[in-house]
Amino acid sequence: MKKLLILFLFLIISLIYIINKHPKEYVISSSLPLSGIMENMGENIKYGTLAYLKNHHSKEKIKFIFKDDKYEPDLMKANIIKLYNKSFLFYGLTGTPTVKEILPFVNEHSIFIFAPFTGAEFLRKNKNIINFRASYKDEISTIVNYLLKKHIKNISLLYQNDDYGNEIYLHLYNKLKEKNLTLSSIGTYERNTYLIDSALNSISASKPQVIILGSTAEIAAKFITKYRKIDKNTFFVTISFANPDKLITLIQNKKNILFSEVVPYYNSSIPEAKNYLKDLKKLNINIKPTFYGFESYLATKILINALNKLNFPYTTNHLKKIIINTPENFLKGLTINFKNNQLLNKTYLYKFENNTFKEIK
Repeated sequence: MKKLLILFLFLIISLIYIINKHPKEYVISSSLPLSGIMENMGENIKYGTLAYLKNHHSKEKIKFIFKDDKYEPDLMKANIIKLYNKSFLFYGLTGTPTVKEILPFVNEHSIFIFAPFTGAEFLRKNKNIINFRASYKDEISTIVNYLLKKHIKNISLLYQNDDYGNEIYLHLYNKLKEKNLTLSSIGTYERNTYLIDSALNSISASKPQVIILGSTAEIAAKFITKYRKIDKNTFFVTISFANPDKLITLIQNKKNILFSEVVPYYNSSIPEAKNYLKDLKKLNINIKPTFYGFESYLATKILINALNKLNFPYTTNHLKKIIINTPENFLKGLTINFKNNQLLNKTYLYKFENNTFKEIK
C-alpha cells in the first residue's frame, strides 16, 4: 500500500512538472527591415508569415513579434538582446551582415534561429540555426552552369561591400576557378547607399557579356538603368536577395535580366502556391504576392507544423529534430531534403515576360 501511495505521488508530481513545463504561449521573434531602403523585403516576409499564421489552426498559442532593424547590424543586435529572454526562438532574421553580427550572442546563449533570410554559407555550419532556403553557393552554381551552357564566359560582378557581397564574390570566384575561368571585372558599393559610379566605371571597362548583381533590388535597378546607357546589350543576373518583385517595379525595360530564386513562382500551378495566394487574399486583398512572401509562408508552415508536434520536454532541441525530419512531401509541389543544414536545396532561374515570371530550365 505504501509503495502504491509513493508511486501515485510520484505520478502526480511528474504530471504537475510536465504541465508547468509546457509554455503557455510560444513567442517567436523576428528582426527584419520594416523601414529604410529594404522596407519592401521586410514587409513581404512579415505578410507571408501572417498569411499562413492567420488562416491555419494551431493547437498551441503562438505569438509572433516583428521588430524593425532597417537592415543595420547594430539594430538587429539590439533587438535580439532585448527579445531573447522572452522568445522561444527567432525566425526570419533578414540579411547576411545583420545575422553575422548577432552570432556571438546567439552561440553564447544557445539561441535557436529558424529560416533566416540569407543564403550565407557560414549559417550552414552553425548548430543553433536551421536554414529553410538554399544557399547563395547553390544559386551561384546554377547561374554559372546556365551561363556556360549558353557559351557566356565574359562575366563581371557588382557586389555589396560587406558580408553579403563577400559571400557572392567568394562563391562566384570559386565556381569560375573550378571551370578554369576568372571574373572579367568587379565593382562594389556600400550597404544602404546608392554610390555606384565607381563600380560602373570599373565594370564597363572590361565590356562583359553578363553582370551578376550581388545587391539589393534598389541598387540593381539603379545600376542596370545607368549601365544600359553604356551598353544596351549586356545581360544581368540577380541573386535572390535582390527581390525580383521589387526590382521589376523599378525598371521600365525588363529584357535581358535573369532572376535567381530559391522557391517556385507563386503564380505557378503547384498546390502550395495556390494555398499561398488564397491565404494572402484572406489576410488582406490589397497585399500583392511575392517570392519573399511565398518563401516566408512555406517556412511558417514548416514551423507551425513542428510546434504542433512538440511535446515534453518542450525544448528547442526537440523542435529542431522535428523540423529536420519534416516529411519529404510535406510541402505539396516542393521537395524537402535536409542536407547542408537546409531544408530546400533547389534553385531557379526566371525571366520576366508578358507581365509574368517564366522559369528557365
